[in-house]
Amino acid sequence: MYLDIDQIKVVQLDHTSRCNLSCPQCARFHGSINKLNPYMPISDCTLDDYKIILEPFKDIELFHCGNFGDSIASPTFNETFTYSLTKVKKIKVSTNGSLRSKEWWRDLAKEGQDNLTVIFSIDGLEDTNHLYRVNSSWSKIIENATEFINAGGNARWYFIEFEHNYHQINEARDLANDIGFKNFTVKYTSRFADQQVKKVESKAGNIIVDIKNNKNQEVRSSIEDFTKYVLTTPITCKYQEQKAVFIDVEMNLWPCTWLGAPPYFHKDNTQRKSFQHLYDLYGTDFNNLRKYGWQVLEHDFFKEYLENSWYNQSNKFARLFTCGRTCGDKFEFSSGYGNNIKRENL
Repeated sequence: MYLDIDQIKVVQLDHTSRCNLSCPQCARFHGSINKLNPYMPISDCTLDDYKIILEPFKDIELFHCGNFGDSIASPTFNETFTYSLTKVKKIKVSTNGSLRSKEWWRDLAKEGQDNLTVIFSIDGLEDTNHLYRVNSSWSKIIENATEFINAGGNARWYFIEFEHNYHQINEARDLANDIGFKNFTVKYTSRFADQQVKKVESKAGNIIVDIKNNKNQEVRSSIEDFTKYVLTTPITCKYQEQKAVFIDVEMNLWPCTWLGAPPYFHKDNTQRKSFQHLYDLYGTDFNNLRKYGWQVLEHDFFKEYLENSWYNQSNKFARLFTCGRTCGDKFEFSSGYGNNIKRENL
C-alpha cells in the first residue's frame, strides 16, 4: 500500500497548465521550443475540484508546484486560494513571479498571512534571468516580490545554476537578503543530465549552457546502460517518505509529481510509453478524483502495483521508467533533493 488517506501530509497540485513563460526545458514545450506541447490540455482546477481534494483533510500542506503551469496564471486561482485557507494550515506556491499587479501581491500576503509561503523561481539577475525564463520581466518580478514581502509575506528565492548566471549567485543572495526573502536556495538542474545534452536553445534564440560542475551530469555519464539501471536499481520513493501525493491538472491522483508528467509527454517518450502497461491493465481514468474521489487510493495501482513494481517486478507489476530514473540509488534526477540543492536561511 502506497499511503492511507490518514497518512498524507502533503498534497502537491498542478492547478493549471497556463503560464506566461517559454522556458526551453519545460514540459509545456516538450518536443518543440516553438509551440506548445500538443499532448498537454489547457485546463484549470475549479472550486468544485478543491472541495473534492481538501474534503478529507484537516491538517495538510497544499503545494502549488507547477508541472505544466504557474498557478497564479489561472483565472480560478483567487477563489480556490481563499477556499483553501479555510481547509488547510499551510499553502506553498511556486511561481516565476512576473504576473499580477503589485496590489494583488500585497493582498495575497495579507490574506495568506503566516499560512502562506511563496517560492519565487528567479534564475539570475536583470541581465540573465530572462535568458532561461523567456518572457519574464525582471522589474515586474522584483516589484511583486518586494510588495509581497513588505506586506508581511513569507518568500523564498530559488535559483537554478547555469553557465550564464553562476557568477551572480553571491550578488543574488545579497539582493534576496536586502529585499527580505527568508531563504535563498541554489539548485542544479537535472534536465541536462537526463537529456544527455550540455546546452539547449530557447524560443527566443538564447543558448542555455549547463554549468561545468553539475553533479547530475557526472553521475549520469558514469552509468553505461541507463535503461538497465532504471529497471534494476533499488527504489526509495521520495514522496512516500514525505507522506505526499500529487494531483495533475485533470484531477488524476499520482504518487508524485514525476509520475504526473509523462502521461502528457510525446507519445514516443520513453517514460510515457512505460505507462501503456498501466493503461492496458486499468484504463486511463482509474485514478481520477472527479470520478472516484479519494477511493482511488484503494485501487490496485496504489495497493499492490506500485510497491511490487519497485521490489517484486513481474509481467503484471512492470516498473514504470520514471520510478527508477527519479528514485534510484545512484542518479539523482530531481533538482530539489540530495546534493543537488543548497538552501540558506537569510
